[in-house]
Amino acid sequence: MKTFNFSKKKLWLPIVFGVSMGCIVQSAHSEGMGGEGTGGTMEDGQAIKKSPTFQEVDKNGDHYVTKDELQDDPFLLKHFDMVDAGKDGKLEEHEYENLIMEKRRERGM
Repeated sequence: MKTFNFSKKKLWLPIVFGVSMGCIVQSAHSEGMGGEGTGGTMEDGQAIKKSPTFQEVDKNGDHYVTKDELQDDPFLLKHFDMVDAGKDGKLEEHEYENLIMEKRRERGM
């Protein structure tokens, strides 16, 4: 006959609770409830907007982003030449990601 040791069972309660809370926090963070780009964070009196994805910016679908396609975002346009590794006037997806990282770095995000 197997006997239960109730003192060991009580140790599971904090573990289960901790794992549950971790899942809730991770879920909230992945949904944007507590992070950068949620639109609710204020910096210098302005709401920080989430940077558009490469696919959103590549309006003509040619797999490159040009200065014309960045006219709606002056900050990204300002730093375009700095991340244009090929100096060909167009950004490939990895160059665009460098542009977004530069934006985050400069704004301290």
